[in-house]
Amino acid sequence: MGGRTIGVLALGIALFGLSGLAAGPWSAEWTAGISLDPDSTLSGGVESTFLLGYATGTVLWTSDSEFRLGVGYLWQEFGVQGPVGAFEVQGDVLFGPSTTDFLYAQAIVRLRLAGVDVGFFYAVLGDAVLGGPADGAVVRLAGQVGGFEIASVTELGARIEDEEFHGVDIVHGATGCHRHYATDPVVPGEGFTGEKLSVGGLGFARMGNVRAIVYLVADGLECLAAKFEDVDLGISWIETDLEFAYDVEAKNVAVTPSVAVHEGLLCVEPHLGVYFGAREWEIAGFGLGGVALVSSWGGATIRSLTVLDPGRFVITTQEYGSVIESIEDAVENGDLYYPDYWELLSIEFVWGGCGGQDRILVDTYFNRVPSGVSGWARSSVETSVELSAATDLSVRVAVTTGGVERVESGITLRW
Repeated sequence: MGGRTIGVLALGIALFGLSGLAAGPWSAEWTAGISLDPDSTLSGGVESTFLLGYATGTVLWTSDSEFRLGVGYLWQEFGVQGPVGAFEVQGDVLFGPSTTDFLYAQAIVRLRLAGVDVGFFYAVLGDAVLGGPADGAVVRLAGQVGGFEIASVTELGARIEDEEFHGVDIVHGATGCHRHYATDPVVPGEGFTGEKLSVGGLGFARMGNVRAIVYLVADGLECLAAKFEDVDLGISWIETDLEFAYDVEAKNVAVTPSVAVHEGLLCVEPHLGVYFGAREWEIAGFGLGGVALVSSWGGATIRSLTVLDPGRFVITTQEYGSVIESIEDAVENGDLYYPDYWELLSIEFVWGGCGGQDRILVDTYFNRVPSGVSGWARSSVETSVELSAATDLSVRVAVTTGGVERVESGITLRW
């Protein structure tokens, strides 16, 4: 994509947003944080966000600036979101001011017409980003035909965030900071790169709502999947879902049942895999890759993740959901994960604050020691407290076998 097109897109987003400066109210949010690493090197970050909109309050323009001590002016993002006539539009542009680089831009246009949801997604990666320069688009159509829910996603050099794909993260290599966006231009150039078709509302006896998914790429069939929601086992206090996916390229079948007892009091989610051999449809093995247990009551949630097949499954980092995922999916989606941790115990408490929520989260990771048993590897404690409707305070401490890994504190002010 040429620099002229990038400039027009960025200028259009800026002008569309700036047109509301004189028309409506404004709000601001300022966040400041300081962190300390083991060698006592101080590094700080300051992030500011300004939201400005029309008097109707339906269109917002945003400016998000982030600074880091020792790095300088890290990010500058401009965005706009709101209705324009019958269309819902969103635009985002990201720059790296310290290196004067254009990093990313996306434009999203949605329209609901006669029961059909139409979405157009377009994104550009700058050449300063890993994987760039690249650009691509996605056209999404969704609606009901009879009793069926049908969605078509046509990929023209890009993917969009959904249940299978996690969008794109722009990562700053020196600090590890990242920005997340829904549209991922994964293939340079133009042209057809994929088609995902899903059909829901298929009912089979007690199998509940069944949704079938077919994913085709330019080289042929990529994946087949079926999701069974609200499977009826004849037991009123048990809710069951089932997900079945066949990855053609990796030649394996992933089966993920989910059983919830008494409205989520306990949820069990085993990750099963069927692996094929060199010959077509030759089954080479069957295994249990991992198990996730979640129990919630009141404002408390306890999660236990255990990886039983570390050669195929991993636990993703907190920024990527802290979930069990196959290594193939993690690599394909660009999700960061812990290669050495095979178990996570997480305890979270949430309670009411000043009109919002206060929160404390304790994550503890374990790895395997030479004797084959589980050994403690890392713990982190993160808490956020709403001091007032305009002030939040947060603290995070991470400890490993080598001692204190990180101490962070931050304050957020809104007005």
